[in-house]
Amino acid sequence: MFLIYVVGPKRKGPHPATYKMSDKWTHDPILWAADEPADHGHGAGHGSHPVTVGGGASGKW
Repeated sequence: MFLIYVVGPKRKGPHPATYKMSDKWTHDPILWAADEPADHGHGAGHGSHPVTVGGGASGKW
């Protein structure tokens, strides 16, 4: 059991190379979006204005 605990976490699969901002992006654009679920439980407190998550998107597409 001790051997599994010590050796197990060190045996991870291969990882892709880390992307560097200086590298050319070769994949399609990725759209990340966030939406606050209706049942988040915060209701209309604190001045009864809704809490929004997310923002705008910008960049060269």
